[in-house]
Amino acid sequence: MKTRWFSWMLAAIAVVSTGNAWAAEAAKVPFALDGAYSTGVAAAETKVDGDVAATRYVAADGKLAVDVRVRTFDGFPVREISTSLTNLSATEPTDVVQNLRVFADSFALPNADSTATLDLLRGSTCVPEDFAPLNFALKPGEEKTFATPSGRSSSEFTPFIDASFDETNGALFAIGWTGDWKARFANEGGSLRVELGMERCAMKLNPGETLLQPSVLVFERKGQTRRAFKTVVHRFMREHMSPRDAEGKIVPPILAITAGGGNKTPQMMLDILQYRLDAGIPCDTYWVDAGWYGAPHETDPYPNCGPDWYRFVGDWRVNTTTHPTGDLLPIADAVHKAGMRFLLWFEPERVHESAPVVKENPDFVEGALYNYANPEALKRIQDIVYGTIEKHGIDVYRQDFNMEPTGFWARLEAKEGADRVGAVEAKHVAALYKFLDDMRARFPNILLENCASGGRRIDFEMVRRAHSYCRSDYFIGMKPGDTAINLGQNMTLNSTPFLPFQGGETNCVAVGDDYGFMSVVSSGTVFTPTDFDGGIVRRKFTDAETAWFQKMFGLTARLQAYYMGDFYPLTDETGAADDVWCGWSLHRPSENDGFALVFRRADSPEETKTFELPAVDPTAKYEVEYFDGTKEVVSGAELAKLEVKLAPRSFFLAIYKKI
Repeated sequence: MKTRWFSWMLAAIAVVSTGNAWAAEAAKVPFALDGAYSTGVAAAETKVDGDVAATRYVAADGKLAVDVRVRTFDGFPVREISTSLTNLSATEPTDVVQNLRVFADSFALPNADSTATLDLLRGSTCVPEDFAPLNFALKPGEEKTFATPSGRSSSEFTPFIDASFDETNGALFAIGWTGDWKARFANEGGSLRVELGMERCAMKLNPGETLLQPSVLVFERKGQTRRAFKTVVHRFMREHMSPRDAEGKIVPPILAITAGGGNKTPQMMLDILQYRLDAGIPCDTYWVDAGWYGAPHETDPYPNCGPDWYRFVGDWRVNTTTHPTGDLLPIADAVHKAGMRFLLWFEPERVHESAPVVKENPDFVEGALYNYANPEALKRIQDIVYGTIEKHGIDVYRQDFNMEPTGFWARLEAKEGADRVGAVEAKHVAALYKFLDDMRARFPNILLENCASGGRRIDFEMVRRAHSYCRSDYFIGMKPGDTAINLGQNMTLNSTPFLPFQGGETNCVAVGDDYGFMSVVSSGTVFTPTDFDGGIVRRKFTDAETAWFQKMFGLTARLQAYYMGDFYPLTDETGAADDVWCGWSLHRPSENDGFALVFRRADSPEETKTFELPAVDPTAKYEVEYFDGTKEVVSGAELAKLEVKLAPRSFFLAIYKKI
């Protein structure tokens, strides 16, 4: 079969954006097919509606259309670019679309000899270095490519890449694609070339078919350091890329108590809830994780999710051996009666070979992958999950994904033909978004929670739809030294700018370890009592343990409110090393208050460091409360230049309010 590759370069799109001069001047959206460019493209009239400009570009043969949507944002130097492909023919396929880059542009460097630098975070592979910083210097003639060939968007690298042209100017590129993405950066001597798109792309479009492509956020940084600009990024992600409720309000983070897995008996679940109520621990959400489903079977109720939770994935009947009523209403009703939210775990995109659907609907499954690209399969899983949500009044829906899908996508694509590489992936990712968006449409106040073996699916398309309360599976259980403790600090410091609402996992902290606890808590926090030596289900907590939980979770609940404000890194990104300081602050402009939290790790040689708190008014006075409960009034000048002296492996917390 003869294959012809489309190769286009789009002209500038005129975008009108009130109050956003940068976007009005520079809202062009170039893209490339197979790295080549031509001008033989007919473009329909661009339609501008407020802050959105939409343009359709059509190939000369009249079949392939590329729809590009550009959104700008008042007050932020940001463009959001969304792209999709459509075959306008009802009878013939398009030629092969090869190596599409939905964004391809060059950015001027100060001079021909300039070195560009790239900063991003590692992805999550369940190691102490998860989300640690990476830095690459590109000299003229050098290039660097990043990709996630596993099919989970933040497994290998996080899709938020900061390119610095000099010390105070650059651009941040965020990729919205919950699959395989690819980013290429090349220093061409005087300019930095940036190309973003799918990792696998060599596909024809079938008659009438539309395929979604990755979306992109481009942040322009002018006259600011990378650290200072992170506050702008956080403010944008909080305001424009965070879930909102039916009234349009940002959904705040949760503080959850969890039974662990659904393998717990109904009485065990109720005992955990009663402990929370009797102790007055201020958790607002009750969390039931994996293990509640499957054909009737005996299971061990004591481990977190039990030893066999994975063997019943894909069979979403409630396990009547553990839950004789055939539902989870005993705990769901009790949780709602207590005025709390009910969270339930699912993994709808993965199927164990024993699940009935494998025999009943083999076309819905490819190996372990439940094929969202099949519209009938999608409808089936929507009916199952949405029905469970409705029956139990689920307030927080938790979606996990413990597999790498790329190989299964490739197998499905191969069944369609050699010229469909990337097509099934594109359909699956689009269907995933539909699954979540339809859920929100049906249940407007539900909060979605995103997990994939920890934090392996964090991209801005998922961030805009869901919070993430399990940032890395490395937090599960005690770990050697402070490896998990340091990771907790790293996660909040390094990723909060683009992931405003995330969870701290306390099951890697020993009772009484204030330093460890404060290291892992974040905007949201998860308390699993059974992870503390089988608390509640195997043994009673002592009065001293309960008092410590009351103190630490009470403080956590108090600090949560500040995460609705502005985030300020007090140090550059930190990694797994024990010889550094780490810190951040949160500030609520509307309340003129906030907190600063800094850590001196065990091997840091520095006793004292000074931190700048940019949001503090140096001419005012502030009431400051410290971790030990003591209070004092300090000048804004002193607070704005905060000098902290710490012993090794200790922390400093100051909660302040302007008076």
